[in-house]
Amino acid sequence: MFQLEVCVDSLEGVEIAMRGGATRIELSDQLSVGGITPPKQLAIETLRISNIPIVALIRCRPGNFVYTLDEKQEMYRQCEEATELGVHAIAVGARSPTSSNLGKELDWDFMESIADRFSNVELVVHRAFDQVQDPIGAASRLGELGFHRILTSGGPEHAEEGIDVLRELQSAGKIEILPAGGIGSHNAAHILTTTGCTQLHGSFRKKLPSTGTFSSLPDPNEINQVLLAFQHR
Repeated sequence: MFQLEVCVDSLEGVEIAMRGGATRIELSDQLSVGGITPPKQLAIETLRISNIPIVALIRCRPGNFVYTLDEKQEMYRQCEEATELGVHAIAVGARSPTSSNLGKELDWDFMESIADRFSNVELVVHRAFDQVQDPIGAASRLGELGFHRILTSGGPEHAEEGIDVLRELQSAGKIEILPAGGIGSHNAAHILTTTGCTQLHGSFRKKLPSTGTFSSLPDPNEINQVLLAFQHR
């Protein structure tokens, strides 16, 4: 079954995404800076009205994915709060501040701790994964830890540029792969066909001609067109 995950940062965005045909919501705050952990009240209201699974983004601040001990403790607290509220999944990630001879790595101590503490919900790795040097090895290890899904572009900013890695990750079959980054009705069918993936993630917001910036809300017509792209791929 095709899954279309729409990331939103407001209750109005949740309602629009569901109306457009989203099958899953990633809930966050401040999408303009890449998204951070949503406020508790927004999560409560979203869970009250939603009839589809809700994934809570867990990211204590914008910026890089290298966190202090205090920041990681805060994210443990945020994970606990989100799971107690009843979200279907949490999306987390952190990168090690040090580099091995293989290059950039995930913060495996943190990821293992998340897997141990929150095995009662689906575990998703967000785009901190895009910075790892060995994505295939990291994906395998995440699957062994009990993570369900990786949200990734394959490395570059946009999924179209990371298609080869996305296809390799999907072919490995170690963990679900959720392509993200610059996805819309113009390229959804191409990404699905070339990677073999059966799910996509995006904000599906319109670019405003007057300012060149994106609107704050998803476009239900764009969501619907992406769903049609899957059917006609």
